[in-house]
Amino acid sequence: MYRKISQSVKYFCWCYLIGNQLLIGSDDFESRNTISYQVKLPQSFKIDFEQSLRLRGNQFSFRQTFTEATISYKVTDGLKLILPLRYAIFEDKVKNRISFGGTYKYKFNDYTMRYKSRYQRVYEKDEDLEDLIRNKFTIQYKSNKDIDPFFSYEIFNPFNSGVGEMNEYRLSIGGAIDLPKKKSAKIYYLYKIEDLDKKNSEVLNIIGLSVSLN
Repeated sequence: MYRKISQSVKYFCWCYLIGNQLLIGSDDFESRNTISYQVKLPQSFKIDFEQSLRLRGNQFSFRQTFTEATISYKVTDGLKLILPLRYAIFEDKVKNRISFGGTYKYKFNDYTMRYKSRYQRVYEKDEDLEDLIRNKFTIQYKSNKDIDPFFSYEIFNPFNSGVGEMNEYRLSIGGAIDLPKKKSAKIYYLYKIEDLDKKNSEVLNIIGLSVSLN
């Protein structure tokens, strides 16, 4: 078992390094690295802590780091309410973010579908408040091998916007792996287009690594 896990970890590392090398020469490249830990609380509550570092461009220049705490409450099997709080540090500014929403997970055969919907408000000094509605759909396949592939699609709509008005969307594909002692990891490629409501939209190609300690 540990030999299989070791081989999967090596495969994961190679995929992550190759993905970074393929995109590192472009200015629209970003690397995301995240570690998280979950604490169970009484009465079906949990809190997830997340720390992330994001680097951009061929020089791996600092883009942002953030600390996030998400309080969740299990309503029924598969249904949770979530309250994420984020403190993000950029090179020239600081942003605070609060969200409220819910997630629903449904399993059938070897597939797991997840839907997340949330309202998000961003606070930044001397700037107008930014209010968004985010909706994300994810499907993951439980393979007979060590790595489980997944795909996700997310859209961002400005709050109080017209029907169909979209500010940003993201497409992601990747793989998840279980590690010893209930740990897990994911690597992914994310294609992101933001500021669709402006004249010049911004495109990002992102390689990410996420590790959960439980």
